[in-house]
Amino acid sequence: MTTDDERDALARELLRLSLPELVDVLRRVLPAHAEHGTTMPSTLVLAEVSRPPGGDSSSAQPFIEAVAWPDRDYYDGDFGPNAANLEQGSCPDCGLEATSTAKLAFCPLCGTLCRLT
Repeated sequence: MTTDDERDALARELLRLSLPELVDVLRRVLPAHAEHGTTMPSTLVLAEVSRPPGGDSSSAQPFIEAVAWPDRDYYDGDFGPNAANLEQGSCPDCGLEATSTAKLAFCPLCGTLCRLT
């Protein structure tokens, strides 16, 4: 167990990372917390949540996309050409709506390679 001070120090370190670097770190951590042995398997994922502009924000239905992990092998160890979650689409296998910093990224739910636009 860590202390609040230790978690605060880790949070400060994570804040220094660019968005693609943060996504890469979380890709290494979140899947380790998946629960496969239950009757309803679950996976922790990073998500991007947005609302349509204008109107009453309390009644507007948010749009949620899971953050897909960039295919770093394809990008020679890099994160792809963009520095923000600008690429969007759905996983061809499980249908999860996904967003990523790269056009080629892995679905965080099933691991399928997604071609995002």
